[in-house]
Amino acid sequence: MIEVAAEANDTLMHKYLEGEELSDKEIRAGLRERSVRNEIVLAMCGSAFKNKGVQALLDAVIEFMPSPVDMPDVKASTTVTGRPPARPPTRSPSPRSPSRS
Repeated sequence: MIEVAAEANDTLMHKYLEGEELSDKEIRAGLRERSVRNEIVLAMCGSAFKNKGVQALLDAVIEFMPSPVDMPDVKASTTVTGRPPARPPTRSPSPRSPSRS
């Protein structure tokens, strides 16, 4: 796992190949970087029965998985033409605006 984390960038790889030990913070940063780029898939075990491992799983999701801010916008296209759909964007009602009944 340390080698996989070290492959995230040149700085970590150089440190790893020189025989230096990577810190926990560097390993976690490398795993997150590769997870965000969809280069690796992290797997964890847990059980809902008696909540064994559930908190560790949730902590790992927060630490290693990308947030929507980290990911690029999704671009849609039609399957027939391959161009963006001609549908104008819709505007959601503001939660502060009064509802109309």
